[in-house]
Amino acid sequence: MAPKGPRPALLLTLGLLAACLALASGQTWVELNKIFLKHHVDYPRTRVPNPRNYCNVMMKARGLYWTPVNTFMHAPIQSINSICSVNGTPLGGGLHQSKASIPVTTCRYSPKGGFYTTNTISRKIVIGCWNKLAVYFRE
Repeated sequence: MAPKGPRPALLLTLGLLAACLALASGQTWVELNKIFLKHHVDYPRTRVPNPRNYCNVMMKARGLYWTPVNTFMHAPIQSINSICSVNGTPLGGGLHQSKASIPVTTCRYSPKGGFYTTNTISRKIVIGCWNKLAVYFRE
């Protein structure tokens, strides 16, 4: 019998493996920043006919469907990367918290319904930085 529903441990392992492979293959933090931006930045926010369907549309468009939780930030790339320097507070371990609130949409997969729920708010975010570029989003 095939397993049903998302497997967070498997997804985390695959994500870490992909990051390690990217580093081992000579890709720099700039490449990791590009991956981060593809997964987490939607600025300006994409308009969809039904706002409740935003996450279903975006997760498919970005190739992230079946990911249990993902957050999209609705701020310019420069603003997000600047959290790693002047617009963020260092927390240690390469993590920085934004000084200002940022509009974000959190997408959570509902295995029972087979769709994503959409929740948009403004809040401070925590990101991982490498050479003053964002490379990780802390949910």
